[in-house]
Amino acid sequence: MVTPFSPLTNDELDELDHFLLYEVDSDEGMMIDTLDGYLHAIAIGPTTLMPHQWMPGIWGEGVDMMPPVESIEKLNHILGLIMRHLNGIIVAIEQEPCDVLPVWSTREYQGEEYDEAEGWCYGFTEGMKLCWNDWKPMLDSPQGKTWYRPIGLLGADDFGPEQDKLTKTPAQRHKLALDITDAVVAMYKYWLPLRQAIHERQVAEAMQTGAAGNDPCPCGSGQTFKMCCGAAANLH
Repeated sequence: MVTPFSPLTNDELDELDHFLLYEVDSDEGMMIDTLDGYLHAIAIGPTTLMPHQWMPGIWGEGVDMMPPVESIEKLNHILGLIMRHLNGIIVAIEQEPCDVLPVWSTREYQGEEYDEAEGWCYGFTEGMKLCWNDWKPMLDSPQGKTWYRPIGLLGADDFGPEQDKLTKTPAQRHKLALDITDAVVAMYKYWLPLRQAIHERQVAEAMQTGAAGNDPCPCGSGQTFKMCCGAAANLH
């Protein structure tokens, strides 16, 4: 049975990839690897972002929540795939041990296979830009700079004067990509106490205002209180 938290199957990832490639009329729209990095940043960062804040960034400039589609059924289906993919990322990283399964491609060069994580890292940095100032405390710390370094080198527009030198070859880029999953887990754990504190505050505020189980959640997620902040295990 498919639920809102069911991870996408390979066929569904391929379907979403096809939609992004061929059915979004924008040269600035994200591809599947960029989208995956973008959603990872949204999932683990310091601020809970609502879909209306991050959904337009997927499609490119001038597009709001969704690009034109052939039917309302197709619209709901694609939105459902994106939300399930985000939920799947959250569920995986909340496991113990944390699980990060980035979606990016590989390429063969001179008989060797290398990870190509540049698109994923670009998406991650775009997700961070949605609330960049909130990320600053981590980015200003020595450990945060270490965690962000492989992502910034591969995905930021202007990471520093040595960026080109350190990402010149497939082997260099592959080596940086190998550090990304551990970095994402470390960043997730860095922000987890803050997210938990915000979650607890939202629950307390909802109880003070008398929010009932079936009332809309005060956090603005669009879900009912009992399915969102009122569920003790639910952190988003």
